[in-house]
Amino acid sequence: MLRVLTANLYNGGADPSAFGQLLDRVDPDVVAAQELSSELADVIGARFDHGLLAPSDDYKGMGLVSRSPLAVERVSLPHRDAFVGSNGVTVWCVHLANPIDRPPPIRARRAQVRGIADRLASTSGPTLLVGDLNATPSWPAYRLLRQHLDDGVADWARRNGRRPNRTWGLRPWWPAVLRIDHALVRDLAVLDTFTIRVPGSDHRALVVDVA
Repeated sequence: MLRVLTANLYNGGADPSAFGQLLDRVDPDVVAAQELSSELADVIGARFDHGLLAPSDDYKGMGLVSRSPLAVERVSLPHRDAFVGSNGVTVWCVHLANPIDRPPPIRARRAQVRGIADRLASTSGPTLLVGDLNATPSWPAYRLLRQHLDDGVADWARRNGRRPNRTWGLRPWWPAVLRIDHALVRDLAVLDTFTIRVPGSDHRALVVDVA
């Protein structure tokens, strides 16, 4: 079993101490972080020896780390790169451009999605793509990626007679209203999944156990 936690850390707005405690409590094997700041990168780096952390203060900070050896490649994409690591399972950390930014980066977002989809189409084997897609299941970006991968969270919820948890709220202290953070899979079974509040962030962390 592989436990993966993905979290958008609100451009460093997430509380570092609380996030460290969350990591200790959840005990993931792999962490995928979006909007990663230097302070939060230090928190993650103190707990994980392998992978790549690239903090930034412009909403483009990213990280993909693991407790076991993980070779991470930075995949060049418009607006924000993706991180891809492999240790028997290929894990993607993705953060798509937000279509409601001003000015809206629609062309960059479409090119991001096309770049990811093209690479998925040219590869095979167990794959887990996680991150902030800035897209609900009704959005075109999600539907295009779903041509290559299954929605592991939705499938798990359906099998267990539940609805997938929402992951984003307008303010950190507001209830989550949209499901825009996802775990898409190929050749993997989702054994469990849950969300957990990240103090100081407008996103919930999404945790998935896969085999």
